[in-house]
Amino acid sequence: MKKIRSGQAYLYRDGGIRSTVFDIRMKDKVRGDLLRRALDKAMERYPYLTSKLVEKNGDYYIAHNLLPVILAKTDKFRALGSMKVNYNLIDVTYKDKKICVAFHHALCDGRGIMPFIKTLLYYYCCAKYNKTFDATGIRLAGETLLAGETMEPFGDSKYDIGNIPMPEVVKDGYALPENANEVSNYYRYEININRDKFMAFAKENNATPAILVALLASKSIKKLHPGVDKPIVCSMASDMRKELGLENTHKNCVSSLYLPYTEAAEKLSLNEQATMYRNIIKQQRQSDVVKSAANNQIGLSDKLDQLETLSEKKQMLSFFNDFCINTFVISYAGQLQLGECEKYVDSMHLYSSGTKGLILNMLSAGDYITVDLLQSFESEQFASEFMHSLEEIGLEYNSSQRIDFKTTQDKTFVTGGRQAEKYYGKFEN
Repeated sequence: MKKIRSGQAYLYRDGGIRSTVFDIRMKDKVRGDLLRRALDKAMERYPYLTSKLVEKNGDYYIAHNLLPVILAKTDKFRALGSMKVNYNLIDVTYKDKKICVAFHHALCDGRGIMPFIKTLLYYYCCAKYNKTFDATGIRLAGETLLAGETMEPFGDSKYDIGNIPMPEVVKDGYALPENANEVSNYYRYEININRDKFMAFAKENNATPAILVALLASKSIKKLHPGVDKPIVCSMASDMRKELGLENTHKNCVSSLYLPYTEAAEKLSLNEQATMYRNIIKQQRQSDVVKSAANNQIGLSDKLDQLETLSEKKQMLSFFNDFCINTFVISYAGQLQLGECEKYVDSMHLYSSGTKGLILNMLSAGDYITVDLLQSFESEQFASEFMHSLEEIGLEYNSSQRIDFKTTQDKTFVTGGRQAEKYYGKFEN
């Protein structure tokens, strides 16, 4: 076993972290017996997902778990790493027309778990509709792992970078006044937008899906807070795999891009704003810039490794416990791309509680682009204004009411020692 490097920032939180959930809404009621068979088949292809955490001397290791992933018919979230899920770091549940896959960020990120979800849904649809569908783009049981599928992106060695000047990045964004309130609950809104019309509008305005939503969100915040004293900054999650040469790794491999919405930007047309954001993203996604960001994460892990106790490491990362990114965060997990089986999927949602501030998670599945608005404050003003911005540009959508929710805190703190090393084998740095 090797020590965890990517995902370390999620391991030293007070009380652990809350699970992240992919919530798939099927068009037909889910059959548990067929989903159980599909899960067993999918796990044959992803043996590394049957894992649990072991802690030894303040360091965390991923250990192979001999116990299977347990399927349950429930609409409740179960604690990852707990006895209820056989100590695993993923969980699969279902109820009515819903299938939920929860995962722990110490194990993987959204892109890392997505191939498993596609395989699971593929096998389920084949069984449910009694047909062998085209499996193009689906990883199947019996196939070997792809090159680098379990590789660590933030290992001991830093990436070589050249001498190119780093771009100027505006990170100091306007702080939403709602974020000053004490967090007592978490809320979300599910917004489903007609995908074809959304994509056509984005293309007409030279925008990617994430850029379009970032601009609409920034415009909405500016309307609600016209007297902002700083730029409205979107922190956009960005996959680093391509630039690091690790296209297939399932491990956490994400950094942030920063997109400022200034008074000057506000005066531009939507097409000009989108073009400006494309240029900013291009600058921040240069290979050496991405590698430099990866080196920063490696440096953080190196500093953690110099500390000797669990309490010291928790203290070093304690700033994460109440951390809030200004002004808001966008994460676009991309398109499901399930081929012939996608017609059986209504929509797909992504959410997790426990993070302070405003987050917009995006997915494309079925006939919809889904935007899940997650917030740690009660006010409905932003959600209302964002939906109004969709109406202004003529995009069709449907929305839920405000949903009070909490995903479940993990129970992954398995203390190691001589007994653990005897059971799991050698602990490697």
